[in-house]
Amino acid sequence: MGKMKYPNIEEFTKIISKGTIDRSKKIFFPAKTNNGKNGIRLGSLLSDNHGNNYFIDEGWFPDSQYEYFKNNNKIYNVEIIGYTRFPTKKRMFTPENSIKNNEWYYYDLLQIQNYFGVQINQKFFIKNMSNYSENFLVPSTIKHNFTNNHLQYAITWFLMSISFCIIFFLFFFRSFK
Repeated sequence: MGKMKYPNIEEFTKIISKGTIDRSKKIFFPAKTNNGKNGIRLGSLLSDNHGNNYFIDEGWFPDSQYEYFKNNNKIYNVEIIGYTRFPTKKRMFTPENSIKNNEWYYYDLLQIQNYFGVQINQKFFIKNMSNYSENFLVPSTIKHNFTNNHLQYAITWFLMSISFCIIFFLFFFRSFK
């Protein structure tokens, strides 16, 4: 990463960096699921060895580990493998971030910077893909597993169209008898 050598960095650019993760500056994204289990995403402050500060989404952990992470203020010296993400605008039905309760629902890097009290990069944040600490902290993956149900939808709509045709013909023939 260095001193922002890449001012026109693109989203999903791979990042490899050595630095420190400061868990005393952390935020929680509640109500996230992973393989059908409820959990929370953890975000922390990453400082690289050039003095640049970034927000890093460390990964997902189960609800049962919340107290562990809430009380964990360790500093980790790590090598991060991750990718860049740009914050998106808050959607209409997304609740406001609850800074008082440290519950965040969308990435607002300016709010996060104010909460941390440290200047961080405002263009992008990093999604962690490396497993450097706790085994129950599941890092992000760049490979998303989206299901493709086009055949199921096609069969459903085909059968519905046949049903509507049958209903239409029954109604049409009964009304002219």
